[in-house]
Amino acid sequence: MSTESTSSRFEDIREKFGRFRILIVGRANAGKTTILQKICNTTESPEIYDGKGNKIDPSQLEGSMGRGIHDIENELIFRSNGKFVFHDSQGFEGGRKDEFVRMKTFIADRANTTHLKERLHAIWYCIPMDKIDRAIQRSEEMFFEECDSNNVPVVVLFTKFDALRVKALVKLAPADRRLALQGGLPKIRPLMEEIFNGADAWGRLSKMTYPPKTSVRLENIHKANEGCNILIENTASVLNDEALQMLFVSAQETNIALCIKYTVQR
Repeated sequence: MSTESTSSRFEDIREKFGRFRILIVGRANAGKTTILQKICNTTESPEIYDGKGNKIDPSQLEGSMGRGIHDIENELIFRSNGKFVFHDSQGFEGGRKDEFVRMKTFIADRANTTHLKERLHAIWYCIPMDKIDRAIQRSEEMFFEECDSNNVPVVVLFTKFDALRVKALVKLAPADRRLALQGGLPKIRPLMEEIFNGADAWGRLSKMTYPPKTSVRLENIHKANEGCNILIENTASVLNDEALQMLFVSAQETNIALCIKYTVQR
């Protein structure tokens, strides 16, 4: 397929499906806002629209995106990349059963709607690793045991993975710790993996009634070019429809290699 015909195919898909729509779920301080900013290559806050497309003044909202208190129907769109539309899970992570029910209803409705431009295409569930001993809490159990995502793929994002470096340093002898801090000790990474595997977060999730499709580990997300590519590649890999893969790949603008890969394949 030529570049011109591929570009035309992308445009046809965008005309049919509209923006690529993602629900992002996670506790406060899980890194949700930073992740969306990195994906959209910006440091600005998103513009917020209600379910009817009316722009909302952020000052009128209770709380902030970082605290997850938006109406889940609100659409978050970054001016730097208007090909994505995001929804925030609105705080069920704090144990609010009514918000959990609203989220389940939102997922079911958006997964099955006949209006293609309103469909939900993927869910990113953020679990921070800075408190790995309590990584899987009641909110995760509720979601993966009770929330049938209706064939909308769920990707777990183990955020703040670099926090395990501190825990690994504690396990080292003082001399090795000094070497590790100077970047001269290769033992630190295996120890981080050992701590992560010992918590068995992925093992527990994968055995639940509605397990996630895949997971990614995100670290140093505030650094340039860190974290985005692996998330983009893993999300593309679990989309079960070729048109949705193309919609997602054409929407993201940070991984040019992935665009070329899918263009060649198609």
